[in-house]
Amino acid sequence: MPNFELRSPNRVLSERIQFVACAILVLFTAGWCGWFYPYDDLLDQSGTPLGADFSMFYVAGQVVFDGAGERLYDQAEHQRRLQELFPALDLRFALPYRYPPGVAALMAPLAALPYTMAYAVFLALSCAAWWMAARQLVSVSPELRNAWQRSLRWAILGWPVALETLVGGQASMFALLIAVSVYGLLRNHRVVLAGAVLALAAYKPNVLALVALGCLIRYPKMLQGFLPMACGIGLLCLVPAGWEGLLQYRELTANLATESWDVATPFWKVHGLAPWFNLIVGEDGRLACGLAGLALTCFVAIRARNVTSNERIEPIWFAALISLNALFNAYTPIYDLVLLLAGAALTAEHLAQRHGPNVGRTLTATQVLVAIVYFGPHLSQVIAKSTGAQPFGLVLAALAVWQGGLLLQSHRETCTASDQLLTSVSA
Repeated sequence: MPNFELRSPNRVLSERIQFVACAILVLFTAGWCGWFYPYDDLLDQSGTPLGADFSMFYVAGQVVFDGAGERLYDQAEHQRRLQELFPALDLRFALPYRYPPGVAALMAPLAALPYTMAYAVFLALSCAAWWMAARQLVSVSPELRNAWQRSLRWAILGWPVALETLVGGQASMFALLIAVSVYGLLRNHRVVLAGAVLALAAYKPNVLALVALGCLIRYPKMLQGFLPMACGIGLLCLVPAGWEGLLQYRELTANLATESWDVATPFWKVHGLAPWFNLIVGEDGRLACGLAGLALTCFVAIRARNVTSNERIEPIWFAALISLNALFNAYTPIYDLVLLLAGAALTAEHLAQRHGPNVGRTLTATQVLVAIVYFGPHLSQVIAKSTGAQPFGLVLAALAVWQGGLLLQSHRETCTASDQLLTSVSA
């Protein structure tokens, strides 16, 4: 009789994840390198500079390094410097600087280096943030670590959104590291330090805005760390051009929030529900989207504070905050979807805690989560290009509703357990 080796569903899932992640990593790396052929300049086949959005950070750093901080938000100055860096660049190519002055101050040392070396340093820092976030995410997810540690690391390594974020020169890996670090610190009851780390997200104020709101409502003690760090970041923002630079940035953000952008991000790269609110409500769609997000975030935070102990944080609660942040943010480009990595992993951790990592329900939900975050954003962009509508926000909304149901179920069980405990004590 032949001896057949029966593989567990857990092992089958792990092998699938590892194979897909390895294949994507190899194909993506080869495709990105080949996209710059014939290697006679720093522009790829589409005319985009090496590092893409990093060139915007580099130019902003140049402005500060040259002592011209008062021109930090002067688009003509940025265009002139971009053309000096890349003479073959299309004159219509534009990357406006829309970050706080403090980020440009931090980029000034990199601007003292040749561009390729500066990009290499930035890429290395982003990869380090990615690695640290992945390491922490594994450590704060004990059920996943015990069952799928290797698969989880491979999944993180081969994620298309993460790879695009890295080669695209964006800073979203630092937001991911901040989010995972905040969760880990709250899980270990280091609330004040969690507040200080959360304040670092001010490098791009909207990137974790709803996550910050939810955490500060549920854990008011976080303000003890949040406020001093925020004040320190505010002082850093004075470096390029003093109060005038801050006033320029405030005016810029007000214009971005209320007016059409002079250089708009391609619609198919913008995810979340803001485009759908614009379609339904009209020009006030972004405002309506933001208000809806504020209301839902407050509800989720206040309910969790009333139902559960402030010393405890549930992975599904933080995962739901991540989804709300992506859905109702006024601006959710694809590279900021790297935050969904934390949300997906913590949702799977919640299911594994409740049902066990090898139970069919957990395995099926994990496969669906992996498929959504792995292929959803880019598939949605392909659909959006041909239809004019971005469907990923609706898929993410369905995922958030499901997470909300899991969270409410967890809260009901907590309330039932508390009632039973009170009854037994009274008896």
